[in-house]
Amino acid sequence: MMSKWVIGGVTMSLLLCVTAYGPAYGRPKQNYFRNYGQQRSCPNVGGYPSQCRPPKDCAVWYDIIVGTPGADCKLADGNPGTCCPDLPANGNGAPILNVPKREIVPLSFETQTVEQAIKASQTLSACLTNTETCLNENKITIRPGSSSAAHAFFSRASPESMKISRDALIASFAAKEFVQSFGTKLESAQVDSTVSQVSLKDTSLASTCPVSPVCDEKTLRSPFRKLDGSCNNVRNPIWGQSKTQYQRLLPADYAEGISTPRRAKNWQQGRELPSPRLVSISVVHDENSPSDITASWTMQMGQFLDHDLVSTPTTTATCCTSDGKALRPAELHPECLPISIPADDPFFTQFGHTCMDFVRSSLAPRLDCSFGHREQLNDNTHFLDLSLVYGSDDKTAGELRTKEKGKLKINSPKSDHESNLLPPGESPLGRSCSLAREVSGIDPSDDIKCFAAGDGRSSVTPKMAVSQTVFLREHNRLATELASLNPNWDDERLYQEARRILIAQAQHITYNEWLPIVIGRSKMQQLGLLPLQRGFSRDYDQNVLPSIVNEFVGAAFRFGHSLVQGNYHLFNQQRERVAGEKILRQHFFKTQEVYKPGNVDKFLISLATVPIQNMDNSFTKELTNHLFEDHPAQRFGLDLVSLNIQRGRDHGLRSYNSYRELCGLKRANSFDDLCDTIPNVIVKRFQTLYDSVDDIDLFIGGVSERAAEGALVGPTFQCIIADQFLKLKRGDRYFYDLGGQAGSFTQEQLDEIRKISLARIACGNSQVQKFQPLLFRTVSAANPIVDCKSSSIPSMSLLPWKERGYGGGGYSGSYYG
Repeated sequence: MMSKWVIGGVTMSLLLCVTAYGPAYGRPKQNYFRNYGQQRSCPNVGGYPSQCRPPKDCAVWYDIIVGTPGADCKLADGNPGTCCPDLPANGNGAPILNVPKREIVPLSFETQTVEQAIKASQTLSACLTNTETCLNENKITIRPGSSSAAHAFFSRASPESMKISRDALIASFAAKEFVQSFGTKLESAQVDSTVSQVSLKDTSLASTCPVSPVCDEKTLRSPFRKLDGSCNNVRNPIWGQSKTQYQRLLPADYAEGISTPRRAKNWQQGRELPSPRLVSISVVHDENSPSDITASWTMQMGQFLDHDLVSTPTTTATCCTSDGKALRPAELHPECLPISIPADDPFFTQFGHTCMDFVRSSLAPRLDCSFGHREQLNDNTHFLDLSLVYGSDDKTAGELRTKEKGKLKINSPKSDHESNLLPPGESPLGRSCSLAREVSGIDPSDDIKCFAAGDGRSSVTPKMAVSQTVFLREHNRLATELASLNPNWDDERLYQEARRILIAQAQHITYNEWLPIVIGRSKMQQLGLLPLQRGFSRDYDQNVLPSIVNEFVGAAFRFGHSLVQGNYHLFNQQRERVAGEKILRQHFFKTQEVYKPGNVDKFLISLATVPIQNMDNSFTKELTNHLFEDHPAQRFGLDLVSLNIQRGRDHGLRSYNSYRELCGLKRANSFDDLCDTIPNVIVKRFQTLYDSVDDIDLFIGGVSERAAEGALVGPTFQCIIADQFLKLKRGDRYFYDLGGQAGSFTQEQLDEIRKISLARIACGNSQVQKFQPLLFRTVSAANPIVDCKSSSIPSMSLLPWKERGYGGGGYSGSYYG
């Protein structure tokens, strides 16, 4: 089947800009129609006058355009265009969602009590180390080649992150010991607001506190953002930095207030939360329900952005026996949280499995270094800055560079078809990156390499590798052209300038083409997220913490798993199917298909041709039964829906009902109250699974909602995703359209960046000759297949970056260093 994603719905209220496009495109207003098209040929769109423009300028309106007769038009040069109004004027911006202020319960304690708790925690940490040694000696470890080995590789931590996490785990142990010293005086809901008054800076664990970077004047004035995200915020330079904690929209819900996953509301009456696998097989089904207008690039860009914004490492451990049974308590790693498989499971019972591996996420110290509950670590930066291309630290970035002419490394070409791919990297433990003989007909001993990139998950599927490949190629294309324009620029200058431009391109594509599909035009307008047609934004707010929130990474941004295609085909230049059907289970960490001559192009065309599944509670069995399956003979993998639900509990996310209320929906007092957003048949299933409406997990509740008006996702996930992208925009001092900042482009440069589209990136970095202008949308009369050289897919010029002496390229050379 194919899987799905969601788009945010909205009601339109707009202010039309009488000045149309004019200055932002480097043309006076009176030349607009001459260059783009004739207004008289366009109908009203959504009740508003429209003009003929290149389709990428109409992406925000596409859901209306596709249903408007005569919305296709001809640009002045005869190439296909699209009729649409000006972009709506942004609203003043809704307030950012923030954690409600905690009611502080005054705490009286002796310093000695804290140190005793720390001493006990260090003993527990030593025991954990001994346990890990013992488990290794007894070979209770991840089986090479297994689905769990691939999952561990997918979530592996860097050495630095492992140390940070172990220190944070000691602090978590200490907080738990400290709470226990108060006996029954503290309710779990009071724990965090109470113990957070204790600062680790005043204890023997002070060395584990996050160290805020020192940013000198040269760094703060540089037009180039730091690789690790530091020094973005002048007052709080650690905000958004890699290897720091996720933030929260609502206080965490841990059973004892520190680390134990939440219990059912009525746990004291013996009620328990249902097994995540039981929820998965009861609520989720596999149904082919393709979208009418949205292409698979929408799903793929979502994964691309996810790998840019978040990377949550886990401890390396195994939590079940090799034959899928529960381990004895003495054999269980303390960070294990295995998922129970029901005895009558319709799939796993044939293999005798009763246990699914699940290891908890790595911890992070709190930014304020206070005592308290578990917080999870983001190994990537918290910004939309293409850390998946470049890395989130200097070491990774350095390993990916050629150190010549600003370029990134590519595969050393053994033959022409292997050139311009991602460079070779590691493969999962005990697994080959070659397809099995049963799938490929080729001896798997052939030396097929997985790939290396700024993020370690680039090889998880061929489509992920291909999407990263085109952005790698675009960086090198930009560096090459910049070197031609500015022969005096050295490697560092070329690298930083190309990186700066590519990040801006990715941000523009995200907010202009992709985000309107997911959360909807009206939601974007309401929050002030619509891209500007001209001029500079002044939206930066130094008081906005840009960090990724736990509810986003642990639940809402996992909506895209519903969009995933289980089976797909590749397509040639004529959009004809080629080769056989591809089954996802056969391609996890299998890069062989990417190496085949011409296949990068065929994957790009496939992503533009095949629609996504509609966003709902339907998921392909390739993800619910066969995730990370390694070999046809294995016949089973993991269940991504179960992992998502368990991850929410691991991260201390509150129940779905809490986030409904936070996002402006009525808090449900009964299961029937959910019918306003969730189909009745699913509500009935919830009622048989959960003891209380307050027990429903955020992930399964969110994906079960009907899509909000004009959006892919339902109102709760729409709210959380919109808030996150608002923070990513308002809290980023280097956001691409800002004026008056160290990283600001000139007006001429920004005008060129606004011409970019995903179609232009794909056209310019492949041998594909024709694409539809809006690659996130399927082909239609308003989005026809055109030649890549057509003005329907505008190209940006790098001439505004040609340095005319110092300062001619937009800033003084004194900023560079």
